[in-house]
Order: sequence, then C-alpha cells, then structure tokens
Amino acid sequence: MDIEQAKDMKFIFVCPSQNQPFESADFKIDENRGVTTDEAGHKTLDATVVLTEPCPFCGRKHVYHASELSCPFGGQE
Repeated sequence: MDIEQAKDMKFIFVCPSQNQPFESADFKIDENRGVTTDEAGHKTLDATVVLTEPCPFCGRKHVYHASELSCPFGGQE
C-alpha cells in the first residue's frame, strides 16, 4: 500500500457519547511510539488516532488509542 492509498483508508470508530459506530478517513495518527510486542508475541500499535473532522453523531473531534479501534483488515484472508 502506498501513501496515496493510505489517505483513502477508512477506520471504524465508535462515538463515545452516543455509542454509535461510523467509518471515516478523516483522521491522523498522533503520538506514534511504534509497534510493541507482548510476551506472547502479539503486536500492537502504541499510538493515538485523532479525528480531523467532527464526529457525525456528536460533533466532537474524538481521540482514540489505536488499541480501541477495529483493524480495517480484520476478517480478510
């Protein structure tokens, strides 16, 4: 995946105040500390993901830890 394709990638977010899921490509990755590996060998991204446009349900720009988001590649083989 090149940088142009990554710009169009949508993540799935959940509005914390309305508990409603939504997709958005309007985000940036912030406070990126890279990938960490736990003792069992599971890798996770240690970063925050910040909406750059308001949430469609409450109008706020939420901040999420990367671990709170569903993987956009989940379920694909």
